[in-house]
Amino acid sequence: MKNNWVFPHGKDLTPRGVNDPAINSFLDNVIDSLTREVIQNSLDAKIRENNNPVIVSFEFSKIKTSDIPKINRISEFALPKAEEFWRKKGNAGTIDYLNSFREVLESDEIRVLKISDFNTYGLNERSYDALVLGNGYTEKIDENAAGSKGIGKAAPFAISDLRMVFYNTVPTEVKPRHVGVMNFVSFNFDEKDESIITQERALFQEEGISYIPGQISFNSKNREENQFGTDIFILGVREIEDDWEKKILLSTVNNFLVSILDNKLIVKVNDKCLNEENVKEIIEELADFKKTQEENKIFKNTLNYFDALTNENRKEFNLDERFKKYPFINSENDGKLILLKREDANRSILQTRISGMKIYDRKNISGNILFTGVFRAVGTDLDKFLKSLENTNHTDWSPDQASTENRKLARRLLKDLFDWFKETVKGAYEQSVDEVIDAIGMSDFLPLLTDGGTGEEQKESGIKKTIDSIKIKRNTKKNLSYSSYENSEEGIDSVLGELELDTTSSSNSKSKNKKSVKKKSVLQRLNLSNRLRKEELVESKEFFGIKLVALNSKEGLYRCILKPKNSFKEIELRINYVGEDGSALEATIEEVKSTTNKVKLKDSQIRVLNIKKNTLTLLDLKVDSSLLLKMEGQIYEVKV
Repeated sequence: MKNNWVFPHGKDLTPRGVNDPAINSFLDNVIDSLTREVIQNSLDAKIRENNNPVIVSFEFSKIKTSDIPKINRISEFALPKAEEFWRKKGNAGTIDYLNSFREVLESDEIRVLKISDFNTYGLNERSYDALVLGNGYTEKIDENAAGSKGIGKAAPFAISDLRMVFYNTVPTEVKPRHVGVMNFVSFNFDEKDESIITQERALFQEEGISYIPGQISFNSKNREENQFGTDIFILGVREIEDDWEKKILLSTVNNFLVSILDNKLIVKVNDKCLNEENVKEIIEELADFKKTQEENKIFKNTLNYFDALTNENRKEFNLDERFKKYPFINSENDGKLILLKREDANRSILQTRISGMKIYDRKNISGNILFTGVFRAVGTDLDKFLKSLENTNHTDWSPDQASTENRKLARRLLKDLFDWFKETVKGAYEQSVDEVIDAIGMSDFLPLLTDGGTGEEQKESGIKKTIDSIKIKRNTKKNLSYSSYENSEEGIDSVLGELELDTTSSSNSKSKNKKSVKKKSVLQRLNLSNRLRKEELVESKEFFGIKLVALNSKEGLYRCILKPKNSFKEIELRINYVGEDGSALEATIEEVKSTTNKVKLKDSQIRVLNIKKNTLTLLDLKVDSSLLLKMEGQIYEVKV
């Protein structure tokens, strides 16, 4: 029987160019995407009859380009036809891809990445059909597998300049086999009939069957008959300057930390091995590895979660009574929340399912409690339901992903989980809110340093891009938290004193440089009672120092301090709640008072009149929340 590249074709098929949506979705961070997807697939294929961990290895090598099986079928038949087809269509993107494809095909050697898994079932009939022959679906061993969309198999093609992958498998149920897959582009298969168009995907197979019996190794060692699992050979791996070994290890600890600590996963990258016993050592090595800003942010979260999962001071909580109403939750043990209070906390909760793969970080739990946490859905039915809520990349749970009949149930579950997170964190660690001051806008004032040994304050002598540490000095003679507006002046004076603000008036100062106000403005028509006029609101926050202080957060009382650099006839102040991710939500202001200026309140927008340069404006606010909140102020000059 003859082995060759087969290009499926038919009459009037839709031509497909280079922009494959599935492949393109993994191009932003190819190493992370590849690592996450292939390890996820391997964990899904774990042999359930034993408790041994899945082993996934990554090995780099090179082969002669001429060693690509039946390369002439590609270089002399498919590529010239594709080039001619897309030149006629004039599609620049596909033509550029084909030019690069030819350069790689004509090079002397190409890079190969071999990814192998062990203690897995390999590709039996159903999983082989879904992975190699199917599109947009998958076949998993059970319903609690991490993947479900059938999109992750595109990740290996995203890092190949040839978009070529060979699968070699020793399955538990059928004989060893291999096959080549190339995600190419469409072309005119028959010169005599232009309506005969190929599909974009080609297979290297034996004539008459969709695979080739036996193994392929590309100069590596063949598997033993009892070494069940699959090898993925990615041919034509793109050149990337980054340290691939460290990048793969970084992605592994970021996405599969729980799996590793549970001894469900061992990862080998060339000669480096990552497992339960040395994960701390690998994490310490990765801490010194040069990372991008985004990678640093993610890795910092990983450090938090590692501490939460291993620290002896962690606290563990099972689901409470509210979850008994859900038909897919059989016990309070179906979900577990692990919490830890730590100084450098990220105030987020890592959410995972049975596989241990990271889904996403749940934020906005608490703005004032220094904690980190991990949520684990370990009940099989709960795991199955949450799986149905995941997006294509398995990075979010959304009720919109659920079936029509389950969407309301999904919304209630996600809300209950969020509320449970917040209440559990608060119950575990919250101090009395009357002892906490939430100060926003500190960057608008002179920074203060506190010497822990002497207790003396010193002004910062330079400018730093980062804050190394924050220390709070408490003055027992001046309590900065109050239960009412009337008795809060002393507290504000204390705050102003600590900030080195001048509380004296200079109301006779005239406004200067008003013409330098930002030209960028928003013209709004305000529908006020008994009044219609056009007003121009000009962003003016740069002309103010602003600070918000919690007076009594239980009663929703805050004080806003404004220090203007110029004088203004009228300004509009809007207060926003600030989330952990930096997102802003407009606050509902129920009441506002001032002892310094005339104020008006309409639809939570505060109008302040007669602002004087260098004269403090004090506003007492009441919001509609009893939680201690982070807030920011937006200031606009009102021009008529």
